[in-house]
Amino acid sequence: MGMHRVSLLLMLALGIGIGAAGTHLADRDARGCSTVPEAGVATTQGGARPSTPHAQPPAAFVPPAFSAGRAQAGAGGPMAAPGIATEASPDTDQLLKDLLTLAWNDRRDMRAKLEDFLDEHPGRDGVAVASRGVFDLASNADVLPDHALQALYLDQRDPEFRRVVAQVASLRGDNTLIELHAAEAATGLHAATPAERQQALTALARMRHVAAAELAAPLLRDPDNGVVLDALLALRATGNQRHVALAERLRRHPDESVRWLANDVASELRMLSEHARTRLDDEELAGELPALPLPPPAAPTQCGRATG
Repeated sequence: MGMHRVSLLLMLALGIGIGAAGTHLADRDARGCSTVPEAGVATTQGGARPSTPHAQPPAAFVPPAFSAGRAQAGAGGPMAAPGIATEASPDTDQLLKDLLTLAWNDRRDMRAKLEDFLDEHPGRDGVAVASRGVFDLASNADVLPDHALQALYLDQRDPEFRRVVAQVASLRGDNTLIELHAAEAATGLHAATPAERQQALTALARMRHVAAAELAAPLLRDPDNGVVLDALLALRATGNQRHVALAERLRRHPDESVRWLANDVASELRMLSEHARTRLDDEELAGELPALPLPPPAAPTQCGRATG
């Protein structure tokens, strides 16, 4: 009987110990599941974590080491550790919402808001968001009137933004700005180097308007075959049925690639009417908008799939 009682006591003690160990492990796993990488938690010199609860950083905390890595990445230096955003990505949806909302306590009109936005967000991302805002207001002349489009075009210097403004004006039936912008872009067609002429042809192709086709057509006779190919591409993107003959003349060109593209361009233009692209199409403009910045990355997590 004495031995039986001793066995029972040993089994009871063992069960209590196993249960306590399991509770400790579960509590440790629950505390380890965080959106902040554990690399950001301070450690003692011996490598153990401080026992005080105040050593745990807040959720938005970025360790100084990663802050330095972010600064280096912005200057062209090495990237920070994986899983940490090295550059704060803008919230495009929120930026657009704020830009296109006219608050009752804001005396600015949409033209002033767009100009202030571009001043506050210089660079490619700001131009992309502002261009999208202008495109979204293409059918709302009450909020963004035609005279505001003209003022924006004259006041701003970024060629991508000015192109979109001119294209939106063409969507509304006014081709004055798109013709002016095409003439400005065409100045590069007279450059000395083929690369510069090709760059000008690419800019004309993105306008998607027949005014650009008329200006690109003379470079179908350029001595550089690369320029001729880009002129054909510009003609395909901006021309209509009236320009079929220009492409057909190159079917006997000495270069095989020019002959093939000329035949393809002539076939495509033949399917368009003589009035095509005399007024911009909204779907074509949507495809030529500057690319919006990527959304912010999701917060990294250490939680893995539960195992049995």
